[in-house]
Amino acid sequence: MKSKILIALFLGLIVSCQTKKETQRIKIVKEVPSNFQMYKTSEMAELMRNMLAKNKEVRTKIIEGEEIGDFNKEYIKIHTAKLTDSTDFDENFLAFAKYFEREHRALFEVSKEERKEQFNNAVASCLACHQVKCKGPIPRIEKLLIK
Repeated sequence: MKSKILIALFLGLIVSCQTKKETQRIKIVKEVPSNFQMYKTSEMAELMRNMLAKNKEVRTKIIEGEEIGDFNKEYIKIHTAKLTDSTDFDENFLAFAKYFEREHRALFEVSKEERKEQFNNAVASCLACHQVKCKGPIPRIEKLLIK
């Protein structure tokens, strides 16, 4: 008798859990609430997304033996762009920014034969900073390396 009651309670619990899941509804609104704020990326996040895209293009050109053009002066904004978390803008960040700029400038000054190695050095400058500051983009940055 007790086992029948336990089975009945167990089945009742399962049915009630399933019923609760089915009754959840999505609320559709016709107007956006006045306090709604859309997420906006920081200047630095936007700059780094652009750097990733440009470095993908440069990587392809190096692999295909094409000319890579000139140093992208937009990269200099790394020293002044506002970060998502302003507390990250410290002496370490500034040192990494200088390292980044030096390695990327060098890429456009070395011979064609040295470009692959220098490009990987430039990518390593990105990785060095991201190991310390913001690890999220590391897998995407690593894909830039030319093997």
